[in-house]
Formats: sequence, C-alpha cells, structure tokens
Amino acid sequence: MQAAVLIVYHVRPQDPVLNKDGMHSQDASVSHEYYGAVAQNFENINGYSGSKSAFGRPQRRAVNLASLAVCLFLPWLIFTVVYSVSSLSIHYTNPASVLLVEVLAGAVLLLLGQSAFQNLRQDYGQPSWYVFMFLTSALALTAAAFFGDSNYKTNMVPLMDIQNMNSYDVVDPSQSKGNQLMDAGRVHFTPEAKLDIAHSLGFKNLDTYCVAPITSTDKPGNYDFWAVGLNCCSGHMLDFHCGEYNNPSAHSGLRLMRDDLRSYFRLAVQQAEAAYNIQANHPVFFYWMQDPQTEVSAYENAAYTNWMVGVFVALGVQLVLVVVATIIFAKLG
Repeated sequence: MQAAVLIVYHVRPQDPVLNKDGMHSQDASVSHEYYGAVAQNFENINGYSGSKSAFGRPQRRAVNLASLAVCLFLPWLIFTVVYSVSSLSIHYTNPASVLLVEVLAGAVLLLLGQSAFQNLRQDYGQPSWYVFMFLTSALALTAAAFFGDSNYKTNMVPLMDIQNMNSYDVVDPSQSKGNQLMDAGRVHFTPEAKLDIAHSLGFKNLDTYCVAPITSTDKPGNYDFWAVGLNCCSGHMLDFHCGEYNNPSAHSGLRLMRDDLRSYFRLAVQQAEAAYNIQANHPVFFYWMQDPQTEVSAYENAAYTNWMVGVFVALGVQLVLVVVATIIFAKLG
C-alpha cells in the first residue's frame, strides 16, 4: 500500500486572502495548506532544495564538488601544458609548437573571461567561481610562460647545444688553434694541460668575469683556449679559483654556451693580452673540469627537476586558492 499524499487547496479568487496576522494579502490568490510531512515531501518532489550550484548566485550555497574540481584542475592543466612545452626539449626542436600551445591556451582564457563577464552582469557584480577560474587561469598561463622560458634558457638550451656539438679528445692546447675547434662542445685535453694562473685576469662589470689560459707549456706562442668563471676571482692578477682549478685530475673543458656572457669574457681576454703582452687570436671559452659529461647530466637533471617541481607547486598553489575562495564565498553567501 502506498501512502496517499493529501494536498488541500482553498481557492477563492473572489475573496481576499488573510495572512497569519489577519491582514489582507495583496499578492496571494491561492493558499496551500500542507499537513504533517506532506510539506517536506512536496518540496522534494518539486525540487525546492534551497541550494544552488557553486557556480550560481549565493543562496544557501552548497559545495558542488564537480565545480570545485574544475576550478582546481583546469588552471593547473593550462599551467602544466604550457610550462611543459615552454620548458622542455620540444621548445628546442620545434619552437612553433610553443606559440601554438600558448595561442590555444589564450583562446581558452578568452572563453573563460567571457563567461566570467556574463556571470558578473547576471550576479550584479558579485564575485563567483567563473571569475575565480578566469583569474587563476590567467595567472597560470602567465607563470607557465615565464618560468618555462626561464628553465629552457638556463638549463635546456645549454644541454641541447652541447649535445649537438662535437667532442674532441687528446687536444694539445699549445699546438691546436681555436678556429680548429669552433664546433667543440666537450674537449679532453692532453694530460699535460693545465691552467696558467700566472696569466689570469678578471674584467668587472657589476659581475666579475674571470679568465685563465689553458696551456701545456710554459711559453706557448698563442693562447686560444681559456678557462672561465663568473665571480670566482678578485679581478686582479694571479687570482683564479673557478671550476675545478685545484683538481690535478682535471684536464677537460665544457664549452661556454651563453652568448650573453661571451662578450664580457672576450673583454677580459683582451685585458689580459694587454697586461701580459700575450696573444689570443681565436679565443674559445670552457669551464675547467675533470668530466664534462657529469656537467651535461647536471643540466639535464636540473631541467627536468625544475619542470617537476613547477608542476607540483602549481597544483599546491591552486589547491590553496580554491580552499581560500571556498571559505570567502561561503561567508559571502
């Protein structure tokens, strides 16, 4: 047996309706009397739950987990995709893909902005999850482009450049010429190769650009191979402590790949030529070390470590922002 639901309607269109205080009601023409649990059942049947989506206007706001998930993962997804393409090797091998991904992310951002604007008009300027998602997505896109490009230039470009260049073994710095090894990325010199600290010097321009010639004899005719370092000397003569300068097993060099530093090291070499009356016809710059491959692996590890840290930090920041927004919207509602 199913319980019958009794709904009693008193309809008197011709008579005014009195409210509970005996006053005339101006708007009501139909009175509904619900008995017992019928009122609650009637509300449930007709969908009067008293709550709206988390994307709606604040009226006894209920937390919509699906909406919160979108606000959490969509900005993070935008960050992850743009950051990955901007930061990793695909930027080096296919630069056009970076622009394409950033344009697509910008199109998604425009759609979110349009939705946020329309929602602001409907909600009379009240903030909503649409606005939150647009703002955090814009922040994610900007941060991804900036930090991705920074990681790319600092770690990925030197790594890819060195891997694309040649490696030379058993090079005598006193006999070879710099223009013979212009495509060198890694050079293993002869066991007799060493740093000539007596002819080291530093050029100061905010930072100190330190240079010391690499030689295998006491009086070479030409100094074309130079060990370099940044802020690892005082700028005066006979002061060079860059790289593995005190390692007796170090006889190798990793090519300097940063174009923004090369001109300053060249000025330091010219200053050393004038100070010591020596010649450097085709100077080539290296970081002095025992095993260049270890440094190449360090570039690779740094690039992918920064990428992984960036992805997880972005997720953590977005989670914090969602929690804070949930608390603020709850108070406003």
